[in-house]
Amino acid sequence: MSTDSTPMRILFLSSDTGGGHRASAESLGAQFEKIFPGSTYELLDIVKEHSSAPFNGLESWYQHLSSNPKQWNMVYKISNSPPVERIVKTHLKLTTERSVRKRILSHEPDVVISVHPLMNNVPVTSCAKISSETGRHLPMFTVVTDLGSGHCTWFDNGVEKMFIGSARIKELAMKRGKVPEDKIELSGLPIRHDFAMQADFLGEEGRSSLQGNIHQLQTRKKLGIIADAEDETYRKVILVMGGGEGVGSLSSIVDALYIELKSKNIVSTIVVICGRNIVLKESFEQRDWNNLMLSLETKDTDTNLPPKKKTGIISKFTTSSIEMLSKKGKQFLKDRSGSVDEIDEQCEEEKKQDGNDLAEIIPQQESQVKVEPLGFITNMAEYMVAADVLVTKAGPGTIAEAASVGLPVMLTSFLPGQEEGNVDFVLEKKFGEYRTDAEPNNVASGVSSWLQDPDLMVQMSNSARDAGNPNAARDIVRKIGTSVLRWKEHHPNLEIDAETNK
Repeated sequence: MSTDSTPMRILFLSSDTGGGHRASAESLGAQFEKIFPGSTYELLDIVKEHSSAPFNGLESWYQHLSSNPKQWNMVYKISNSPPVERIVKTHLKLTTERSVRKRILSHEPDVVISVHPLMNNVPVTSCAKISSETGRHLPMFTVVTDLGSGHCTWFDNGVEKMFIGSARIKELAMKRGKVPEDKIELSGLPIRHDFAMQADFLGEEGRSSLQGNIHQLQTRKKLGIIADAEDETYRKVILVMGGGEGVGSLSSIVDALYIELKSKNIVSTIVVICGRNIVLKESFEQRDWNNLMLSLETKDTDTNLPPKKKTGIISKFTTSSIEMLSKKGKQFLKDRSGSVDEIDEQCEEEKKQDGNDLAEIIPQQESQVKVEPLGFITNMAEYMVAADVLVTKAGPGTIAEAASVGLPVMLTSFLPGQEEGNVDFVLEKKFGEYRTDAEPNNVASGVSSWLQDPDLMVQMSNSARDAGNPNAARDIVRKIGTSVLRWKEHHPNLEIDAETNK
């Protein structure tokens, strides 16, 4: 029996404490529907619906604590201590296991997948009891949606397999959760399929290659960030985000970026994702940017740009991109620009005339900085491809998405405890920095220095691509689905009867 022809019923356990958990579940669910046609999935918040106080109010107090980092840090550290862990797990098992088991049975799933730290201890016990009572194996898997730090409640060694995003989480799972190494799969974080598609469009060598440059320019034109790729080849694009609600110090960061980029004469567009924060979006739309420059003391601007050079292959793309161009990339360009030999000859001629310094071939033009505020968007993958730099908080999903398309990241804030490790992940993988949003001018100067160093940008982009896994969701689903169907094939007549197994 082919594993891609048998539908399954999947039950995801999650909660809307931040957008990342639901996003991970939906990306996995979409892959189940694609790889195993006819499959269906549901999302269940058992903590909200079946837990006792204070855990049933998790969603509301998460929103409060995430807006008050000091309070969050205290609660996180206390709850992550071994004594409190034992008390919480025992309390939840005694007060909720029976109702959780009954609820899981009512969905009649073929597999249960947790994408939330508080959805592991009790469901593992419930799934084991359901298997014993029905004689039908009900497997449970955990997909950890953190990159560098992980709360102790993530790790329960009773799961079938645990899928994780980094070596840091693997170490925590084995040390803190006592999870056997053979149960751990280093898979990367599951992200939306759009990012896998965009990674393919960028090519095997990523955005630093000629194929990647071409796709980035085409994406910018599609999004309306540039009107003409020929005239605006050197426009830099900075993507600024603050989460789904547009939270964080976005306004002061964007102001600082505008002043810095204008003063350094960097032709650029600042794309600001305001999310559902309509007030913030309107404030950007109504802001007098020229007056902002006049009202603040800024550094003297160096307007002594080099003379304009002729345009051509080299004037559109960095020399390093040409040198890294693969056979596949040359074929990609040949389809649009002529023969590969002609391209190679033109590259060599212009390299002799212009040298390897990209700064030598930037055409002279007046600095122009645009600010484009956006509300809630659904095509984030395209905007990350269009951008040269991402400025954002240290959310694991956002970092994983950026890495998948080779986008350097400037992190500006994090939740203490939970997201600190995500900052370390970016620093260790060498595709970004952390500069606090309490110092927006420092954030802006860091971004500016990156944009003026083409070699550094290439290095960070390649490092990001090495750290990313755009196909993590697909790989996780294939492994889970194969495991589930293997059992079903050997026991075709065993099904859960929710009415007789309460």
